[in-house]
Amino acid sequence: MLIKRHRITESQIGFAFNRTGFETVLERGTHYLPSSKRLELCNLNDFPAQLPQLEWLAANHAQALQPHLELVKTGIDEIAMLCRGQTLQFVLPNQLQAFWKKGMAVEMLRTRLPANLQVPTEWLNKLPRGVSQGCIKQMTIPANSFGLLFADTVFCNFLLPGEHAWFDVLAKTQCHVLRETQVVSNKDIMQAILQATASGNHAAASEQLRCVTAGEQELVAFWDKTELVHLCAPTSQVLAHHALTTEIISLQAAPQPLAAHMVMAMRNNSKVAQLLTPFITNYEVPSEHVGLLYVDGVLQEALKPGFYSYWHGGKRLSMTMVDTRLTVLEITGQEMLTQDKVPLRVNVTAGYRIVNAPLVMSGLADYKDFIYKEIQFALRAAIGSKTLDGLLENKNETDEQILATMKQKAAVQGIDMISLGIKDLILPGEIKTMLAKVVEAEKAAQANVIRRREETAATRSLMNTSKVMEDNPVALRLKELETLEKITEKIDHISVYGGLESLLKQVAAFKPKAGE
Repeated sequence: MLIKRHRITESQIGFAFNRTGFETVLERGTHYLPSSKRLELCNLNDFPAQLPQLEWLAANHAQALQPHLELVKTGIDEIAMLCRGQTLQFVLPNQLQAFWKKGMAVEMLRTRLPANLQVPTEWLNKLPRGVSQGCIKQMTIPANSFGLLFADTVFCNFLLPGEHAWFDVLAKTQCHVLRETQVVSNKDIMQAILQATASGNHAAASEQLRCVTAGEQELVAFWDKTELVHLCAPTSQVLAHHALTTEIISLQAAPQPLAAHMVMAMRNNSKVAQLLTPFITNYEVPSEHVGLLYVDGVLQEALKPGFYSYWHGGKRLSMTMVDTRLTVLEITGQEMLTQDKVPLRVNVTAGYRIVNAPLVMSGLADYKDFIYKEIQFALRAAIGSKTLDGLLENKNETDEQILATMKQKAAVQGIDMISLGIKDLILPGEIKTMLAKVVEAEKAAQANVIRRREETAATRSLMNTSKVMEDNPVALRLKELETLEKITEKIDHISVYGGLESLLKQVAAFKPKAGE
């Protein structure tokens, strides 16, 4: 039989195994073992001990292990913490671990896993403050906040602001941190909290949170001072912190306008506007317009220019904008006959303003088409009753006639006709030629009359002048000199013989009257 030599150091320990299993524990020193035996060496500095087949050894050879190992076995709801100096080791529920008794002393703390998972104070004194370690989770809940601790779907604890530590050993252990201004609206989380608080085991949760349920025709608004933080829909339920104030909004009379403070909150904060969006309908009526509000297709009211917000309460709201400014309508190319069968093409310009929007929209499918057609009818009636000459001579009278007719018809429908006039009267080419000839003949006759009248006046003036000259030689002489002046203006050169006196005597001699 072969013998093997084995040396075990001070920091080691050996476990000898034969063919049938564990045989003995070997400590420091030199050992000689047959080759048929197997030696397993373990490090005494391991924390916890790294021992092969620990479960089997503890079950079958606990007495042999007892001088060397501290066996720690936890129950299904038990947890242990072992401290060796600053080193910590946790034994989770339903686990077995071993720790060497030699070397540095080991301190062990045991506790049953509490329902709220809270770590005992004695354990916290062994842990670094605020640092999560092993199976212990540490967290600081900020001021004006709270924590909801869950193990899977089971509510375990309500955490107030401050430092907290809990055992993170169960499946899906998690902490939801919420601000006091937030509400709990998740149905699963809310139901878990309500079931836990119903047993009376979570006084902090019952004191800090309240359950709010909105009725079928109600909204519940949650306010943090002047800020809207949540809006609870009809038939829904939430958990809210007691720091929040509530406002119940009845939707029995919906649609109904939002209160002024609600509109102000919406305008000051875009997040508030997002909260309100599913429950309200906003409209803005521009200046010089009227807004017609319809609820489920029925006209509700006429709105003046401004901004409007309504709780719709599930009803369908719609808005029709009506422009009340002066509108100009051009009607061109209207062909019609005068009383004397002269064809014309007429262009009309009209101005109107809507003064009763509800009446217009309820009584007329297309008020612009109505005005257009009525102007056509009035125009045909007015032009058809007049001759071309009468129409051209009294155009303003025709405009007034058409406007008076349209004012009466439009007023019945809520429309005020401001102005209406014929802009253009266009005649066919042959009619225009004939009229041009008539006008030319009339103007020629008028020119002939004027010319004859002027000739008569000139002749009469000449006769009067001759009588004056006949009775007054000096005037005759002046006239002669004037005539001579006009003649000389047209002559470039004048040759005078016998002197100027002789020339004047020959050209303009006159006889003195008899008896002078």
